[in-house]
Amino acid sequence: MIKSLLAITSFLLVTFHSFSQSQGAESIFASGIQGCYLDYYISFHERGALEVPDGEHETVLVVINQGKSECYMAKANVKDGKLVAPVSIQKSDGTYVPISRIYRALDQDWLENQDQESLYSISDGMTQIFQTQDKYFLRMFFHTFIQPDHGGNKRAPSAKDLLKGGK
Repeated sequence: MIKSLLAITSFLLVTFHSFSQSQGAESIFASGIQGCYLDYYISFHERGALEVPDGEHETVLVVINQGKSECYMAKANVKDGKLVAPVSIQKSDGTYVPISRIYRALDQDWLENQDQESLYSISDGMTQIFQTQDKYFLRMFFHTFIQPDHGGNKRAPSAKDLLKGGK
């Protein structure tokens, strides 16, 4: 319970800080996000991920709009640790179509305020959050590279028990 509360609090602080820099005081996360996003974010934040190698990889694409998130299967290309075009979203029949057919280009005003050097970087198996012209927020999770779940942290025994016979 405490672990989850700490993770959620950390998530909200990090996300609010990131978005408050690019969007002002108003944040899409101010009232929380419903749906699948939080589960993916917390898992990746807690477990970390291996470095994503160059090539095309299956991902989870999260679409956030008006405080709700939806998760879809997608494919993305990586070169030198950065996301590169094209990105495709999987349709229900198993085929893939370019994401640009569904979500318009990135919002140019938003894009101008981003650090271009790190914008397409992948960290802990996650891309940055992107804002489209339609005011959707997108993030990708490279799920095949997440670190194994080793459970919670092991608690230390009491000092009395651990330090028996110690000096």
